[in-house]
Amino acid sequence: MVAQPLNPDANEFKFVPIKGPCNKQDRVANRSAKSHAVKHALKAKRLLEQESKCNFRVTLLKKERTTLINKSRFAKPPALVSSLSLSVIDPFGTLPVDNSRLQMLLDDSRARKASEPVFSITEDLAFQNFHTVFRTGLTDPALANAVMLSLLFAVTEGNLDTECLKYKVCAIAYIRDKVAYAKEAASESTIGAILLLVGVEAQLGMTSQVQLHMEAVRQLLEISRSQGHRQDLNASILSGSDRIVDHTTFSELLWQRDSFTPSFYQLPSGFQQISHLLSDAFIEVLEDLHALQCIRNWSSYKKGDPFIMAYINNHTASIQSRIGNLVKTSPMLKCCYIAAYICSIMLCCHVWCTLSIPSYLSSQLLDELQRAEQDAIWNENPDMLLWLQYIGGTFASPGPIRSMYIELLRRNLATRFSIGCDARSKILEIMRNFIWSDLAFISEASMFWEEVAY
Repeated sequence: MVAQPLNPDANEFKFVPIKGPCNKQDRVANRSAKSHAVKHALKAKRLLEQESKCNFRVTLLKKERTTLINKSRFAKPPALVSSLSLSVIDPFGTLPVDNSRLQMLLDDSRARKASEPVFSITEDLAFQNFHTVFRTGLTDPALANAVMLSLLFAVTEGNLDTECLKYKVCAIAYIRDKVAYAKEAASESTIGAILLLVGVEAQLGMTSQVQLHMEAVRQLLEISRSQGHRQDLNASILSGSDRIVDHTTFSELLWQRDSFTPSFYQLPSGFQQISHLLSDAFIEVLEDLHALQCIRNWSSYKKGDPFIMAYINNHTASIQSRIGNLVKTSPMLKCCYIAAYICSIMLCCHVWCTLSIPSYLSSQLLDELQRAEQDAIWNENPDMLLWLQYIGGTFASPGPIRSMYIELLRRNLATRFSIGCDARSKILEIMRNFIWSDLAFISEASMFWEEVAY
């Protein structure tokens, strides 16, 4: 028996009984009935979609589309990181954390200057923004909680409050879940979450936690071959933890000198006078640091160019990693290593260590200078001592450490150096014999000179 339409508009059917073998006329009637049933079902579906308003698609007239295309063709592209917002990090609004709280942190200037970022939210390194580092959004709960911890820790100025602890506990819990699976454990987001966690722990001086988590990163690096040596080095400096990876660990991290600029790689004249006291490894570091200084002073140097900044970043990383491995055989060498490290940071890579590292190293340099203040070597090399004191004081944060540098310089300028406090041109001439860039250092140095001469 088949249904045959009686009145299609009235949705009425008649049933036609079929007996015995189907003849040609019966088969035609059968196909007609089936076709009508399908059409009727599709019509009913469309009616339901129209009533629910789910079958409409937004479109533009040809003229409107042309206008929009022309506008977008000449529109100024948005900044990659300077206008970073929640919609940029997570355009689909699927965060596992509080969206409004995250946006509040992203808008806070203290978060933008957070020390030890694994990724940048400033304009200093366009290639080091969120998406290029993590290759994902913030839908990963481990990464989302680690980012919240890092930003909030900066906003609270190093105070690990209840909210920070909540994000830290959540980040660790999600990281533990992910490392149980090799594919997820070796992802950029997992490694990034651990490095963000390490950045906070290093600033808190949690040596054992830093080493534990960096050992985990080392194991993940063996799987993913990603870059993590800089965070390990900076964590080692801040917390005193042992280094797990360095520039020799992976072939991908090796930096080589630019063969097109051989004149850049020279030992500054101030160090040439004491070259007999320096190891070959440190001389090579100083030559590479002088090259970094030349690049910074180069007229065509453009901050933000991804290719240039990537090369400079690797150049700087190589210098810092090698300094970290140098043997400290004397107080004088120890002071030089610390000052060289400060210069490598402040020449080009503020994004890595904007606040904590330079200030911390300045305090370490002051300790070494005070311990070796009566060393006879300074009498033979007063210019080098002056450079060390000005590098340390210039990049020390306002407070007791900076005040002690000011006092030390005031005492030494008139006695040991025989230079007046306001003899800036003479001081600048001496600085340029070592590692010094007017473009990179002079603005902060000028403020420090004002304080010393006051």
